[in-house]
Amino acid sequence: MISSLNGLKVTPKKRAKETNPLKIFETLTLRGTVENIWDPQSEALRSWDAVREKKDVVLEMNTGGGKTLIGVLMAQSLVNETAGHIVYVCPTIQLIEQAKMRAEECGLEVATYYEGTWSNEHVFTGSYGPCFTNYAAVFNGKSIFRKKQIAAFILDDAHVAGPSIRQAFTLRLTSTMSAFSRVIDLFKPYLEKSGHAQELAAMLNGDGFPLYFIPGFELNRQWQKLTQILIDENIAATKATLFAWKHLRDHLNRCAVLISATGVEISPLSLPLAALPYFYPNPRRIYLTATMPSPVQFAQTFGVDNAHVIRPGGKSGDSQRLFVFARGSTDEEHQQWAKAIINPYKACVITPSKPQAIEWTDVAELYDGSTGQQGVEGFKAAAAPAKLVMAARYDGVDLPGDACRVLVLDGIPVGSFAIDRFIDQTLNLAQSRTSTTAIRLTQAIGRIFRSNTDHGVVVLCGAELQSWLRNPNNQSFLPDLLQRQIQLGIQLREMVEGGETSYEACIEGILNGDREWDRIYKTSIGEYDIATRQTPAQWLIDAANEEGPAFLPLWEGNFAGASLSIRTLADSVAASDKKLAAWYGHWCGLAQEMSGQSTAAVQSYQDAANNCAALGRPAVSSRSILASVSSPTPSVQANRVAQLAVHPALVQKTLRVLKGGLVYGENTNSVEAALSELGRLLGLEASRPDNQPAPKGTGPDVLWRYTPSKSGVALEAKTKKKEGSQYQKKDDIGQFHDHLVYLRKHYKSETFFQAIVGRQLPVSGESNPTDELRIVPLEGFQELVGRVEQMYNFIGNSTDTDPVAVKAERWLETLGLSWPQCFDSLPYTLANDLKKPNLQPEQVF
Repeated sequence: MISSLNGLKVTPKKRAKETNPLKIFETLTLRGTVENIWDPQSEALRSWDAVREKKDVVLEMNTGGGKTLIGVLMAQSLVNETAGHIVYVCPTIQLIEQAKMRAEECGLEVATYYEGTWSNEHVFTGSYGPCFTNYAAVFNGKSIFRKKQIAAFILDDAHVAGPSIRQAFTLRLTSTMSAFSRVIDLFKPYLEKSGHAQELAAMLNGDGFPLYFIPGFELNRQWQKLTQILIDENIAATKATLFAWKHLRDHLNRCAVLISATGVEISPLSLPLAALPYFYPNPRRIYLTATMPSPVQFAQTFGVDNAHVIRPGGKSGDSQRLFVFARGSTDEEHQQWAKAIINPYKACVITPSKPQAIEWTDVAELYDGSTGQQGVEGFKAAAAPAKLVMAARYDGVDLPGDACRVLVLDGIPVGSFAIDRFIDQTLNLAQSRTSTTAIRLTQAIGRIFRSNTDHGVVVLCGAELQSWLRNPNNQSFLPDLLQRQIQLGIQLREMVEGGETSYEACIEGILNGDREWDRIYKTSIGEYDIATRQTPAQWLIDAANEEGPAFLPLWEGNFAGASLSIRTLADSVAASDKKLAAWYGHWCGLAQEMSGQSTAAVQSYQDAANNCAALGRPAVSSRSILASVSSPTPSVQANRVAQLAVHPALVQKTLRVLKGGLVYGENTNSVEAALSELGRLLGLEASRPDNQPAPKGTGPDVLWRYTPSKSGVALEAKTKKKEGSQYQKKDDIGQFHDHLVYLRKHYKSETFFQAIVGRQLPVSGESNPTDELRIVPLEGFQELVGRVEQMYNFIGNSTDTDPVAVKAERWLETLGLSWPQCFDSLPYTLANDLKKPNLQPEQVF
């Protein structure tokens, strides 16, 4: 023990004053891999230094361009400038350690915080250096940064941040939790009353396809019981749920609730980052990104629409890639062929779902996330022919250089959350779906390509994925270099099929740095024509920019304000995408209901359901509740309905027959007859081509046509298929191709929706459905019959003096029965989305 202070010297620790990041770099003692700074890095730092006061700055550099070093220097520059707290955010623990290593190679002190543990905390609290952490630590409901005065955030890999942030606001109740069955019981009466009894029973028996959105009106009725269930189940004490629960507990009645076979998911529609005072509005935010995310995705994640963007020059990150199109006539054959060709190599496989990943476990170890970074590091250190398969891990796991040079993508990427799946597949917002798929593919490919010295192979499995990438319009959503590399891959495929080369030779060539491969690549890659890279339509970008501000009042409890802001948003997109307008309009209905505007709320809910039945329709017992067009001009459809309405007894008899005919079972003839009669009651031209003398067997079971618009729908009844079966290549999907030939022959100038009426069952992997073929559950038509019955009752009970045709038009419009709305709004899943069983992301439970 020191007994005296004699001779003790105290040297005050001083903060650095230099703020110019390039000058900071010049003063550093470099060690490790950092030897110099490249021209693109210098350009990026100079450009940022000139605009450093701006609240939001995006730095876009190719993977391998050295953006981590840039971020580290920016962080230290901001520490020196502000003498405040600077937080550097990474997607994964692996990348935290990588960024920390880069800082230490430059002799910079940094703190780290993840999984509840600090390293060098004094560096951060004393404002001597930044804190490196991850998105989970920053955005969870109990974040330690809530109580900090943060001067700036540096958000690394911002293009993949969306899922990490969404996860922080998502409460997941897996099917193994007791809370799951209690929540199902809470909403079961509504689902059964809505015609989903059989689907719900199938779902509870493990059918992975049904996905149920609990409408706002039902949630508003049950949210207090839901809250009590979650409290009783001790959600706040479970690590997997307590962080999201902190965000959601007082906001459950403003969230989207989605139910599937694997669990219940509860989350806000729009991420409320603007409600986090430590993140908005005061701190500066710098977004480091390898690929500028779609402006729609960026706005929906961060709520930013006016960021200053810096794009330094240079070719860093231009990796060599060989795209290999797996051979075979079915998805299963693709998979077996791929397993054989990658056999000698170390390889990583990414699938869109856990069940699909399990199909690879005969050759690869399944990475389920439980081993965390340790599992990734173990694979990186392993020798060939080690293989790792991951489900829906399109970002956050990096395997650069020799860690892995062969990647297999088995199937089209899907979103990580039930709300992603609902928007993609149920709302089917085509305007954003292509862009989102392109982003996910780019992220997936980036797992093994991290610098301009990286080179490797991407094996593409699955007919849908291969078809998507061969489509020039889809390619135009990809970066220029990827477009060229895919076109080279397509040409090499043709040469392989023609016997001019082999995939084995091409793979060996790129992996071994063969001079002939380099010659082929270098002389051809720049010669391919590429499309100007597409971005989402401006109206969709504008809507995404307005989404956060429009929904923030709902989150904060200003329901009257939210009803106005969300209605304005819904109206702004109505002309461009009716289903997106319906999605927003439904939430407007919730805001109206919660602010006491009952009649307006019912109308908003009804209007939304008229365009997208999956959003749910509140029970309406009185026509006086529904607003309607005052004196509409009758359409051809309305005139036909009017002719039927003057015979109410006959209409009611027909309706009774319809209800008895629209059931699952062996007798598809009664279903076909009922569907035909339903079309007639709707005022459409309805026929049964497959039941006609000639040409027998070539037309669809039922055809609805509306000649004024030269359009209709071809319906094929497959209602005798049992749970556990699938739609076959020849008997079901192939048969529909024959129907399309029939339609083109007999109705050349007309366009038709395409629909199989039946259960949501898997579609055979060897089949090739059109992109437009829908699987529409019979329950959708049963609900449609209910609205048709309601329309005829309202017309018959009307006491006003308007002509019957005017009344018919009024109720066709009000109840969403006008063509094509009456069919297009029905819930459906595209056949292509059902081509793999239990297609649900591994992250979703």
